[in-house]
Amino acid sequence: MDVVHPLPHTMAGTERSVSEVVDHLVGLLDETCQDFMGVQRVVGENMDAAPLSDADVQALQKLDSATQTVEAVSTILRNLGASYGQQVEQPLDIAVLSRGVKLSHVIQVLQDGTQVDPACHSGEVDLF
Repeated sequence: MDVVHPLPHTMAGTERSVSEVVDHLVGLLDETCQDFMGVQRVVGENMDAAPLSDADVQALQKLDSATQTVEAVSTILRNLGASYGQQVEQPLDIAVLSRGVKLSHVIQVLQDGTQVDPACHSGEVDLF
């Protein structure tokens, strides 16, 4: 997991407009939704090889619900940005917004709108 310490409150270049933050978060959520759908596809393709228990089916239903939740929040944020984007001009402090966020790629997206692809080795899965 890419855990980081919070950004210093005084770090230069850590203020972004509301519309920038919303756009960055929408992009992050859209990417996460695509990742979830990819996981669902892989599981679906492999379900014939190994029958699932009731507990496994419930876990997959939670994955589907999480996927739909991420997609819904992304849509709401996109609509919020379209409705109020230019009306709110006061910049937001990324260090304050990211307080308590444990994933560096989320902070990177808030700050820059982009993220560095984390190194992922074939066969490696972090489930916690």
